[in-house]
Amino acid sequence: LITVKLASLTKKTIMLLEKNINQLSNKRNNDNNMNYSKQKKTPKKSTSSRIIVLFLMVMGVYALTSSVIMIIFHKSHVPMMTMTKEGLEAYWKQFQASDHYDLNLPRSDMKSGKEEPKSISTSKSMSKSNSSKDHKILTAYIEDTDQSQWSIKPLPMRNTTSSSLLELKYPKVNSCRNLPSQWPINESMKTHNHRTIPTMKRQTDLPTDADPFLPWIHDVFPTADGKYVQFIAQNRRRCQTGAKYADIKAHMQPNIALFQHVPIKRTSIDADGEQRYRLASHTDADEDGMETRFLCHFPSVRVTTLSKHNVNYDYHTYRKGYQSTFTEEGFDNHIIWTSQLLFQCPIPEQLVDIVKSGRSVVDDYATLYVDLVPVRTPPRYAHPMAYMPPRYAEKKNTWLDTEFYGTNHILPRIQDSGRWTNIPICKPSLMTYPDEGDKGGDDKFDNDEYDNQSMQEIKHEQDATQSKSQSQTESQTKHQIIPQQQLQTNFDSIMTTPKKHKLIACTWASVSFHTRGSRTVVSDGEKRLREWAEFHRLAGVDHIYLYDNSGQFHQDMNLQPVVDLFPGFITRIDWPCKVCNNNPGQGDNKGERSSQYAAESSCRLRFGEHAQWLASMDTDEYLVPKGNHTNLTDVLKKAEEEKIHIFSFKSKRAKPRLDLLDRSKVTNCNGRTCLDPSIPENKTFLEIYNCDIEKPPRKNTMPAEKQIYRPDYVKFHFVHYSTITTLSKLNRTSTEELGYTWRQRYREPHVRFTDEETEMAMLHSKSIVISETKNFNKACKNERGSCSLGIPFEPGIENGSNPSEMAKTTIGNEVGWICNCFPHENISNYWIPLLNKALVERGPLK
Repeated sequence: LITVKLASLTKKTIMLLEKNINQLSNKRNNDNNMNYSKQKKTPKKSTSSRIIVLFLMVMGVYALTSSVIMIIFHKSHVPMMTMTKEGLEAYWKQFQASDHYDLNLPRSDMKSGKEEPKSISTSKSMSKSNSSKDHKILTAYIEDTDQSQWSIKPLPMRNTTSSSLLELKYPKVNSCRNLPSQWPINESMKTHNHRTIPTMKRQTDLPTDADPFLPWIHDVFPTADGKYVQFIAQNRRRCQTGAKYADIKAHMQPNIALFQHVPIKRTSIDADGEQRYRLASHTDADEDGMETRFLCHFPSVRVTTLSKHNVNYDYHTYRKGYQSTFTEEGFDNHIIWTSQLLFQCPIPEQLVDIVKSGRSVVDDYATLYVDLVPVRTPPRYAHPMAYMPPRYAEKKNTWLDTEFYGTNHILPRIQDSGRWTNIPICKPSLMTYPDEGDKGGDDKFDNDEYDNQSMQEIKHEQDATQSKSQSQTESQTKHQIIPQQQLQTNFDSIMTTPKKHKLIACTWASVSFHTRGSRTVVSDGEKRLREWAEFHRLAGVDHIYLYDNSGQFHQDMNLQPVVDLFPGFITRIDWPCKVCNNNPGQGDNKGERSSQYAAESSCRLRFGEHAQWLASMDTDEYLVPKGNHTNLTDVLKKAEEEKIHIFSFKSKRAKPRLDLLDRSKVTNCNGRTCLDPSIPENKTFLEIYNCDIEKPPRKNTMPAEKQIYRPDYVKFHFVHYSTITTLSKLNRTSTEELGYTWRQRYREPHVRFTDEETEMAMLHSKSIVISETKNFNKACKNERGSCSLGIPFEPGIENGSNPSEMAKTTIGNEVGWICNCFPHENISNYWIPLLNKALVERGPLK
């Protein structure tokens, strides 16, 4: 860093000296021309000229000597200078105070004079801030993939060069706080530089579509301890899975290969000073390269680390009893844990403290960046245990890496590889999205104290769960399992690690949205969020993290007005990325709500590590304390004593009460009588939808529960289910050391449903639309059809009690309405009055 800084200063000095020399030379020539006829001799060199020449000679010798030394040290594989953390800190402070605040040095991996890829900007204009030389531009380098070579054994080495790559720039990605909304998730591109990007038919054309080895990134951020850059990406191939999309699924195969690890070995450093890598076996791979998929290059310190997946996807497929993680035909959307690609890039040690403190971000702009280079190998369509790292390999691998990769498959240089570059490294999440206020603000909690302790505990736990299984062959002795004497202590520490919040809630919402299949539009987002947030504040939630998806549908509307009503309680993340397939979950071309899935993982990984419990739910779902409880955290304390890490809530759509709706809003629906079920202004969703078809405990429920869970324990959550946990990630040996019985078909021992009578219950107030009320005047009197409106039983009626004289009631002046649902008494008597009072005190939307 210091050498390059001096070089920059020297360059400016030489330019200044050259300018002075030219001025002096011109002056001397003019004087000579004027005096030539008189003096008839060459003028003597001035003292200034001699000094300048001498200085340039010294600098030339310095530059030549430095170059020779650098070449010698590169050839001997010894770094010329390793800056200590203290030295970097001192340099950092001095650098911040300078006029040249830009930690990113010139790219050292580009050979001088080599043809650069042609650049195409996806934005016609660049913001003033981002046009500064201090900010790098996010860039995607597109590399063509010849899938016909995948059938060749061993896999041929790629011969790409930097000039063969297509360069796409994204100058609008220039703000850390707005990073999720600026990331090129929904970009639409057809052709660039006379090269056609494959059209994804009904999809938009993204860099990932053009080069499926580039992950479809939705969010990226550093972990709270500053040790990793966390990536949230989605499986792009899941967006179109119908039979008629075979060509798209074939083209997108590289995207699923990113879910599978490859072993990597560092080889020699080439003539340009760049570290080279080759595909390897598990026994031959570097320790940090045994289960990787990406090279993570940090240009500011010229260090490359190797990525690691948050979970081993193939191992979990095995634990669930499936025969393959992916199928070549692409009919694998039921493997729900392959919806989200979660991986981390280790941050170089000398940058950890800087990233953790947030000092590398100035005025919301990053000055540290990472380049992401995928290792391009085809997907493995084999049994999930066919190729396992030593910690999971119970038998000898049947998928042979030497057969498919060979023994000397060298990867191309970084600058010759398709990749993402200049990915900004922002502040840790609580710094990027501070939640100071009356509910657990930073002024009431020592973040460093709890972060240091919790992250240390979690690191110990992760080390334990990732210990290597003991090998049966002598060649694998270096990967033997480490004694896990502290495994039980670290596992139990999940329950006692201090956190900033007791309970947080994550939700993905919008001002309006399209229902599945885009059959209709529901536009009650603001009213819903306001009431839902107020209720859960009263029920004991410490903080809400709102992923606002309004930008998918609107350019000038969002949920910020509601957020403004709850200072310090709601943190809004602008999240405009689109759902890539809004079809229903059944059928040939199943829906894929990619935006929702990514938002959930982002919230869990960004903010979950700062909370003991996390509730992931929609704004039409109310978690109601029951029995003697009026606060959700009271029930969670009991769960902690029982070592319950996951609470599941039964789910069934409630009915909107006909007696509380405006019955004058009768309308005609294609010749049928319908009722507009919109909520009257003086009513809340909680009151209108407080009518379940069963009294607790309910038995007739949907297989789509919602959960409150320990985010330290749950490693992968998919909308309704805690799919992968700390315990399910363990190998057989580690599981048995903890005292659990290991079985292939994993069953979670730390989960149970709530007691709906004495603990908690969920009221699912999902809106019905006008078309669902057709013929309500007949259906709700049991004359014809199904009644979607709620006709409440009188108090005291139990489930199964349905004598004819009790089944009918009068609403307004009409008789004969058939009772079909039960109000929750504690909601009617306690929560509705409490909520109404709180909403009045909160005030209306501005």
